[in-house]
Amino acid sequence: MNSVKSTKALKILLLMLMVPFVSVVKAAEQHSDKKETITMGMFPIVSAVALFKRFAPLKDYLERNLGHRFVLETASDFPTFVRRTADKKYDVVLTAPHFSVLAADSGDYKIIARPKLNLITIIVVNKNSAVTELSQLAGKKIATPPDSAIVTRSTKRFLKQQGLTGQKEPHYKAFKTHNAAYQSVLANNSTAAFVALNAVKEALDNGVPLRIIGKVPELPGMGILVSTQLSKEFADKLEKVLISMERSDEGRLVLKKIATPGYLSARLKDYESVRPYKPSTSNIAKKNKKQ
Repeated sequence: MNSVKSTKALKILLLMLMVPFVSVVKAAEQHSDKKETITMGMFPIVSAVALFKRFAPLKDYLERNLGHRFVLETASDFPTFVRRTADKKYDVVLTAPHFSVLAADSGDYKIIARPKLNLITIIVVNKNSAVTELSQLAGKKIATPPDSAIVTRSTKRFLKQQGLTGQKEPHYKAFKTHNAAYQSVLANNSTAAFVALNAVKEALDNGVPLRIIGKVPELPGMGILVSTQLSKEFADKLEKVLISMERSDEGRLVLKKIATPGYLSARLKDYESVRPYKPSTSNIAKKNKKQ
């Protein structure tokens, strides 16, 4: 009887000793999996199809140079993307300037790089429109990206500085994307739209009938951030790969394909100029009905 009890006690002891060991193994496997596949969140400035088509060459380049598999992900709208970033769904994030500040302030992400090209916001009208200057937008209907977009926030502020306030303030209508905003102008449903130049450049190059009537002072471009859950070694390697792309034929070809002149090292301090546009929380969902 004592022998049976002893054997049973020994089995229980062995099981108790194995639990922490199994937990450590599982944790190591999860960490390994996370390092093997890097989820790269892409800010939904355009449709997912257009976004993935544009940045596929960059994804492939990073895979070749870092030895990890990269998976591109995005979201259906700005609020969802910002919420997923806050929920740490992405390992690497390419996001809007003010959302870069929001993510970096949380301590969950670190800004490592930014495009050499700053964020350029343009104000466009239909090519055949009689509007030629900003003052003519007084009281007119203007299409914008989502209310939370830095393009929307900074341009509204800019137009106020141009005297379009009070009774002269335009009537703004927010759309889901930059593309939808300028399409409203093409359909003659809005007098003007303000959009990021990089979101409409291809359309302008292809002859879409829009005319630029104004530009907003430049701001730092989209930030590239790395989750602080990943190693410093990985973050340093990614930064090095990005900022050295111009130095090789392969890198220059990729930059041409993604319409980016190159990347610079960047940190949170480089984005202080956009801090006034940073939302107070990651819950930026609009309370009113989406357009």
